[in-house]
Amino acid sequence: MNKSKRTINQMFLIMIIFYITLLLMISSVACYYSYRQKEEQIFSTMDMALAHMDQEYANILENFWQAYMPIYENNSTIYKTFQNYFVFQETEDLTPLEKRDLMTALNQMRVRDSRIQWIGLYSDFRKTNYILYNDNTGIKTLDQDFPYLKELQSKTNQMEIYAAKNIENAHGVSPTFAICGGKPVGMGEGKIIIGYSLADFENTSDFTIEGLPSIRYYMTAQDRLLFDSSGEYDESGVCFFDGDSEGVIEFQGQRLYSKSRLSGNNTTVISYTIARNEMIIAMLKDTPFIFSITVLFTSFSIIIHFFMNGVVKREISVIQDGLSVIADNNLDYRLPTDFKQNGLPEIAQNINEISSKLNENIKKAYYFELKQKDAQLAELQATFNPHFLYNTLEMLRSKSYANGDVETSELITQLSALFRGFINAKTFITIREELAFSNRYLTLLSARYGNMVQVSYDIPGELLNYGIIRNVFQILIENYFVHGFDAGREENYIRFSGRSLDEHAMLLSVEDNGMGMEEEELKELNEKIKAPIRHGETSYGLKNLNQRLKLFYGPDCGLTVLKGQHGGLLIQIRLLKMHVEDYEALKI
Repeated sequence: MNKSKRTINQMFLIMIIFYITLLLMISSVACYYSYRQKEEQIFSTMDMALAHMDQEYANILENFWQAYMPIYENNSTIYKTFQNYFVFQETEDLTPLEKRDLMTALNQMRVRDSRIQWIGLYSDFRKTNYILYNDNTGIKTLDQDFPYLKELQSKTNQMEIYAAKNIENAHGVSPTFAICGGKPVGMGEGKIIIGYSLADFENTSDFTIEGLPSIRYYMTAQDRLLFDSSGEYDESGVCFFDGDSEGVIEFQGQRLYSKSRLSGNNTTVISYTIARNEMIIAMLKDTPFIFSITVLFTSFSIIIHFFMNGVVKREISVIQDGLSVIADNNLDYRLPTDFKQNGLPEIAQNINEISSKLNENIKKAYYFELKQKDAQLAELQATFNPHFLYNTLEMLRSKSYANGDVETSELITQLSALFRGFINAKTFITIREELAFSNRYLTLLSARYGNMVQVSYDIPGELLNYGIIRNVFQILIENYFVHGFDAGREENYIRFSGRSLDEHAMLLSVEDNGMGMEEEELKELNEKIKAPIRHGETSYGLKNLNQRLKLFYGPDCGLTVLKGQHGGLLIQIRLLKMHVEDYEALKI
């Protein structure tokens, strides 16, 4: 048995290990694909932002020269305004009318591109140069603290791109990068500088990826920082790339993943960087969740298995306990059949049927044993001459009466009647006859114990004609005088009562005020009384009487011992209503 259990446990352990290994393999594959999916998502998002920035920058460069178009489209006004500004080398400030014309011309250029934040004109021969901001405040003078003044003074190429700097206007301070071009041909000497908003770049780079705060997008041109998504615009903290590249780099003590690409006129580089360890952590973000789900699912499966195994064990334990009860000769016990596991209800039902048939066979054997005893009694009666006993008792009664001993004469009369009842072949008599027989028995006992016991009867007349098996009350009376009678008390009583329960059953009671029993003793006594008589066991008294009642009337009948109202015992007997004539007819 133990070896079988060990084998089952080993098989279960192997199954658990295989199951966990399979789950780990599945979760590992899931983690791998999750890692790749996160990697693709992160790179796709950053590459998309880079592509948008590239397109945005290309559009700005393409539209830069479009801003010059109003100069050629309206020769009568704007062209002459710019020509007067750059060709005529006046050193004085412009007149209000000239300022108005210049503002109109610059507005015509500004509306060509919504990204233009300001347009400035610079001539080396003018003391005062002018700038128009996109804040509806009109044309302003180009002060000496203008951030791009040095670049304007040193410009040598036809078009130059300047780093992002903070420009202040009526709306506040915001970073812009600038593109500086020359003046139209035939207009003297000077430069036109246009500042562009970085808002579109900021919006494009604002593709937030959870768990990746270190992502930074840059736009650089020849060591000039045009855009920094972090908003810091600190060139010392920016990694400048020369062209297209991709991979892991070391920068300022950090391992960064970077990607860069040439943009626009191939002098500008757009790039992004991200902390390598941060990126790996983000790619592995779902791994703990997947493993947690795996562990949870594994634990849940194991718990479910142990739970179901426990349910099976508990139900099997119920059957085993029931078999132990039945093995103790409690054949009236029935196993429950409401089991949840398939097959167990059928097994329990089969055990109950076997137990029921076995109990029935034992009862039949006990009934045949009683019949055999009745036959032995009948044989004894046949060999014994009762008339000799009756005549002898009658002679003794007459002599006692003749000698004046009336009490002894009466006792002999009662004894003679008692013997007649014992020898009577009838096993089923009326309750009236059983009470009369019991009264004679009490009379003889009273002669022994004196008039210390009061006997009372309270049984309705309609019940007296129903039948009862013989010698029921005699056992109860004997039990009282042996175990309950208190010789030190004068007011002892034994009371016989009865009542009808329904049209089929009645309840007879015998109550006394004797020694009584404790609750635990009563419980133990009732268990012994109701326990089946085992094969070969000699049974007497209340237990034997209870078995006789159940065999005769059925399993619902029998006796129960309770605590009396005045400290003694109350013995209740449940019987079926049956007349002697009906019983005799059944015997035939």
